[in-house]
Amino acid sequence: MHPIEQLLYFSSVLLHVIIASNPILAIYQLNFAGFGAVVGHIGFDKIEIGEAAGFDSHAYAHYLHHKYFEVNYADGLVPLDKLFGTWHDGTAEGEARMNGRYEKRQARVNAVRAGGPTL
Repeated sequence: MHPIEQLLYFSSVLLHVIIASNPILAIYQLNFAGFGAVVGHIGFDKIEIGEAAGFDSHAYAHYLHHKYFEVNYADGLVPLDKLFGTWHDGTAEGEARMNGRYEKRQARVNAVRAGGPTL
């Protein structure tokens, strides 16, 4: 995380200075902000609880973001990725959409480098 981004991220605790609240709430918010990202970075799509049992992790979409970086910028709760076409759900169709965007962007870059019109 960039230092400026980190400063903005942790500055949310200043809300407790503006709106007087219990200091325990401010400590909880700092704790949640500091350690909350651990859950989203576990890197597994399923959590196994036995030989044949397991449950889906919410972190799979975030894992795909780290794998491809061009997809799943939002956390899934806000449908911005679906709105802007950057949603990848791990299926072959999601892979095809991602590759189509990449090829389109690459063609645009190649056209600019060649001095031709942009697409």
